[in-house]
Amino acid sequence: MAQDTGIVSPNLLAQVRTLLKNNPRGMSVTDIAAGLGMNRNSAAKYLDILCVGGQIEMRAFGPAKVYFLSQHVPLGAILNYTSEYILVLDQQYRILQVNDRFLEYLRMAREDLLGKGIDQVRLPIVSAPQVRSRLIEARSEGEVSLELETGEGESRRYYRVRLISTVFDDASTGLTCIIEEITDRKRAEQDLKERERRFREIVELSPFPGAIVDPGGRFLYVNIRFAETFGYTADECGTIEDWFGLAHPDQEYERLMTEAWQGALAAESNPEPRLLHVRTRNGDVREVVFHQRRLSDGNLYLVYEDISELRRLEDALAERRRIDDTLYRSLRRFTEISEAGRNLLFSASPDGRLNYVSPLFERLAGRRAAELVGRPLTELLSSPEPGFDEGIYIEIAGGKSIESRELAVLRPDGQESCFIATLSPSRSGSGSITGLDCILLLRSARCG
Repeated sequence: MAQDTGIVSPNLLAQVRTLLKNNPRGMSVTDIAAGLGMNRNSAAKYLDILCVGGQIEMRAFGPAKVYFLSQHVPLGAILNYTSEYILVLDQQYRILQVNDRFLEYLRMAREDLLGKGIDQVRLPIVSAPQVRSRLIEARSEGEVSLELETGEGESRRYYRVRLISTVFDDASTGLTCIIEEITDRKRAEQDLKERERRFREIVELSPFPGAIVDPGGRFLYVNIRFAETFGYTADECGTIEDWFGLAHPDQEYERLMTEAWQGALAAESNPEPRLLHVRTRNGDVREVVFHQRRLSDGNLYLVYEDISELRRLEDALAERRRIDDTLYRSLRRFTEISEAGRNLLFSASPDGRLNYVSPLFERLAGRRAAELVGRPLTELLSSPEPGFDEGIYIEIAGGKSIESRELAVLRPDGQESCFIATLSPSRSGSGSITGLDCILLLRSARCG
């Protein structure tokens, strides 16, 4: 039976390793003590020494502890099969090992680094204050991780640094520094955030009420226009079922809209826009065109194009067109009657300016109506009777007619057109005098 003299025997340590090597399925303390021919306490002491040195491993299976030989792979053999930069430091932060990837990044030779402290050789990333301040923490905590940013503008780079407490074969401790460049990932994340920011800004500034709903029908977001138009926030809308209860005027309409929504969800393609009536918080009913689109993340983007004002404008324009059509038909009828009678030459306002001329008067005057309307009557007409200009308005305003008066109008070619007409007051429906009318009796032969 092997005797424990109190001094650690390298021979006994080797025997333990040999036992575990020959029993790859593991051995308990009792099995190892029996194999060494010593008591359990002595065997446990040697097992603890080997565990601390990292040469064997202990795994618990319920109350039992089973020991296995550690499977060691030479560090130098694996350091260069990784894309990360790796640096191994001892307790005094001297460099024990560095992989080829890190050497390529540093553009340095391995012999220029091995055995030197990180205070002697200033290394990018490792010598950064953020990393140096975490070295002691990593030794006590076992592992720490942090992200580091270097450079500015287009040369900015991002790194993820892991500091791992390490136990070496001689039971001494140190640190392994694993550096992963995450610039591409970081830029992709920043680009995604920028895209999300732009999308949210576009949605927020949209003139249309918009909302985002998850696949289960819960409102995740509504824009400002949605809250302004309908009076509800995303929390107040709750789910689609809640929102339909708030938004649609009656139970039957709500049922129809729920069926349409469920049908749109079941369809593989985006549904066609639908015309809806939505009740706002204050009770107004808005007419909207409803658009529903599925986003790449499975959420639904809802857009409500409010056409209530457009509808009111269309109704107002339709009413305006109806009034214009009525006025046009009345004017056309008046013109037809005037021309059919062939006796109304013109009408004038109370101040004596022409406001209507018949086609016959256009021919007598040799001018178009556009040139005649608005002209003072006394500038166009003359009479052989003295005082005609001064007395015409007095008599008409008094309600009298000027019977069978010979008048002449000067044409642009210098010739006069003469005719015999009656000037009489024109009256409104209430009987008040609104101007005068000139009715042709016959052409006069006095003028050529």
